[in-house]
Amino acid sequence: MTVAQAIIGFSPKGSVESEIEDFRAITRLLVFARESATKLAADQTVYCLNLALEQIAKELRHRADNSTDCSP
Repeated sequence: MTVAQAIIGFSPKGSVESEIEDFRAITRLLVFARESATKLAADQTVYCLNLALEQIAKELRHRADNSTDCSP
């Protein structure tokens, strides 16, 4: 664990709730960055940040699908 991870309370084997909160934090960061890049007319950066946000959405859908597969 890095010092930064310890400061923010990151746990590599955290609960589902903490993982979701981590994804929410990353999403907020990316949305902020995308809005800033849009104001700066940094089109390529906006494009890449949109791709990152799409990947987070895919990851969350994938995890949701896998968690329902394991239910009794």
